[in-house]
Amino acid sequence: MFDLPSDLPRLRTLRTWYAMWLGRIDEAIAAAEQREAEQQQGEERRPAAPD
Repeated sequence: MFDLPSDLPRLRTLRTWYAMWLGRIDEAIAAAEQREAEQQQGEERRPAAPD
């Protein structure tokens, strides 16, 4: 397990830093999900290729 600092200022700094990264990760996930949904919709709208 990781050791955390015991003082409040450094703990708050870590909390802020990790919250920032979590926000960025959530945004990246949302963007990837949006791209995937758009790709899926494009495939559904494309007419089937004739045999």
